[in-house]
Amino acid sequence: MLQKKVCLASDNWPPAHPLILKAVVEANEGHAPSYGSDPWTEEAQRLIQEAFKRPCKVFMVPIGTGANVFALKLSCRAYESIICTDIAHIHYQESGAAEAVVGCKLLTVPHQAGKLTVDSVVKKLKSERAFGKHSTSPRVLSITQPTEVGTVYSLEELRSLSKLCKEEGLLLHIDGSRLYNAAVSLNVNLSEIVDASSADILSLGGTKNGLLGAESLVIFNSDLQEGSDHLQKQTLQLLSKMRYLSAQYIPFFKTDLWRTLASAANKKAQEIASIIETIPQLSLSYPVETNQIFFKVPASWIPLIQENIFCYLWDKEKNEIRFIASWNTSEQDVIDVKSALLEISQTLA
Repeated sequence: MLQKKVCLASDNWPPAHPLILKAVVEANEGHAPSYGSDPWTEEAQRLIQEAFKRPCKVFMVPIGTGANVFALKLSCRAYESIICTDIAHIHYQESGAAEAVVGCKLLTVPHQAGKLTVDSVVKKLKSERAFGKHSTSPRVLSITQPTEVGTVYSLEELRSLSKLCKEEGLLLHIDGSRLYNAAVSLNVNLSEIVDASSADILSLGGTKNGLLGAESLVIFNSDLQEGSDHLQKQTLQLLSKMRYLSAQYIPFFKTDLWRTLASAANKKAQEIASIIETIPQLSLSYPVETNQIFFKVPASWIPLIQENIFCYLWDKEKNEIRFIASWNTSEQDVIDVKSALLEISQTLA
């Protein structure tokens, strides 16, 4: 077995990229205005606005859950509701923050390869609206791009959901903690994803793609901007020394570092998926379109895989494991994964 464990547990596990750390160190000179009134924040906001090629208000925030709560609290009143998949991060892995802090009900829809479909949303709308004031009033459609299982909404799928939102009077929120991986997979710019979806508000990631505890919220719908400065503070997302978050986005966008890092992660995931496909006892659960890999294994393999590779047993009933490649997943890591899986297959043959 391997002498050193490969890390495919999460893209939250890797270190920050050296250029990001360099930017933080460079920002750590002298005094600067607090709470986002500094030149680094101004420059980061400008670069993000430039990347999306449309007017928008940008907030730097420290955590992705906070970005989602902030976004949904701006979008919903207490009697309104949010439609999402049954595996959406806001429903499944954020400790009930949306319902606890936003105070709105989540209406979940069974996912199809991680995605919401127009038909499934229409069905949910009809059932929720059937009892009028005795039910909630659906207000937001929240999608994750890429999805929680690594699949990607195509531009056409986004256009279809956008059309439905306009027809039904819904706002569209995108949880984009890995939006960069989706853009690389689709071979498009970030702005093309927003254009196709006509997104009203976006939780934009950073930490999963080489940044150091840095996320952002991007508001495209000007109607949602009212009170947003106060709400950033009220939702505990306003850092006093904001320059350290903002400085990271400058090389990230100025040099297209986001694309370089996401491309590296996606490529390594494809290489590892190709290895998995060659081993008869293993089967991919979903198409590998970004940096996430879900696959089913014989139960006896699980402890041996986890002995060699940091990873999560995602679904115990299905014996489903999740690998996530990161910006710093190396060629040697891929070689070691192949070696470990082949050795297990021979040992348990």
